[in-house]
Amino acid sequence: MSERERSFTQQAAAFEDPRFNRLFTTDSEWLFERLPLAPTDLVLDVAAGTGHVARRLAPHVRAVVALDATRAMLEQGRAQAPDNVLFTEGDAARLPFLDDSFDVVVTRFAVHHFEDPQVQLNEMRRVCRGRLAVADLIAHPEAADIQNRLETLRDPSHTRMLELDELQRLVGADDVEVRDVHRPLEPWLAQTDPAPAAAAEIRAALDRELDGGPPTGFRPSLVDGELHFVHTMASLIA
Repeated sequence: MSERERSFTQQAAAFEDPRFNRLFTTDSEWLFERLPLAPTDLVLDVAAGTGHVARRLAPHVRAVVALDATRAMLEQGRAQAPDNVLFTEGDAARLPFLDDSFDVVVTRFAVHHFEDPQVQLNEMRRVCRGRLAVADLIAHPEAADIQNRLETLRDPSHTRMLELDELQRLVGADDVEVRDVHRPLEPWLAQTDPAPAAAAEIRAALDRELDGGPPTGFRPSLVDGELHFVHTMASLIA
């Protein structure tokens, strides 16, 4: 089992638990709300995880295929899915579909896990005959390197959050919306259960920034004595 699959298998049970991960549930419901959908559309959700997006889109379209490389994620989502969502195991870098198979292709919070996202985005375009919608976390332009390093300490499956202009170029989108979400630090760490030394390093970096130290990109704050930080989400439609 790869490091990435091991990480996502570990996270599967808590992936949609709002105690740990409101970002992937209520805080991200807006990401594809403006995506035009038709009752006849066939949709592909790439790197779907538990299929949260697929299940939200399913009532509005003919069918959704939710593809992910981690079986535990797919199994977690399958029990909650309507009949028109099909879960399939597969690699986003080699999609097992013919050209122009889908009216709509979506992917959410996956690009920052890809080694070379151009590969997966090319595959999504290949199988798409209509609209491509990509949503992901984006890096703060003044602190992208340190932000990505801290993200990787927390989750070794993390590769690199892109800055908005780079992600927009890769997707080729001119319909872009960006929002910040404020998150408590400790539930975010608990979701992946990093090594104590890694968690301590993340906390220390945010504490230093609060004391006037170098920026981390996380824009930390104290809320009722609890450490919070900011993630920025971008939604792009091409």
